[in-house]
Amino acid sequence: MKTLKMIMCFLGCLLSLTMLAADKGNQAVSMVSYEQRWLDSEGTIALRNNTATDIHNVKFIITYLDMSGEQLDYEEFFVKVDIAPGKTRKVDIPAYEHDRNYSYYTSEASLVNPHKFKIKYELKDYNIQHPDEHVNKSDVSGGYDEDLDVAQHGQDGMGMYMFLAIIICLIAIGISVGLYVLVAVMAKKRNRNVVLWVLLSLIGTPLIIIVILLCIGNADDYNKDFV
Repeated sequence: MKTLKMIMCFLGCLLSLTMLAADKGNQAVSMVSYEQRWLDSEGTIALRNNTATDIHNVKFIITYLDMSGEQLDYEEFFVKVDIAPGKTRKVDIPAYEHDRNYSYYTSEASLVNPHKFKIKYELKDYNIQHPDEHVNKSDVSGGYDEDLDVAQHGQDGMGMYMFLAIIICLIAIGISVGLYVLVAVMAKKRNRNVVLWVLLSLIGTPLIIIVILLCIGNADDYNKDFV
């Protein structure tokens, strides 16, 4: 009979330890305390690491309850935090109903603040990456990359500007060469020394030389070199 009792006691202890271990596994990160006074813009929650390894980043749900235990609201949080094994760390989260001056029921009381609430903590996940920081593999392997697209558009725009600059330079060179050719043609038609007038247009400007040639007209003597 005593042996049976000892066996039953041993099994009961083993079952309790198993349940405790399972509960610890389900609440690898548990809430130790919460603080929010009626003028606070942020609430402060203390989280404990119940595991044997470091905890990095925690995702949890806070359910807000009135003083009778009825649910008022709930919100999901992701906090960046590093908690050593067996240690507790406090982190700040947005205060509940800050604009209406709600306060946690165990925090500092105030006669002008009747709005009190309780909370229920539920762990969702831990040691995870924030969703906003997640990089989709398809973005890297061939999906849309906004920064790459902006850079590509910038390169395309720069190439277009360079192309236009080259075209403008070629047009300017063509016009300049054309003016010198026009000086030579006008000088030849007016029986004047072509080389001399082209050199004069180099010293001055072709436009001035063209105006001069128009004004002085034809040379009297075709064989005269400098007229």
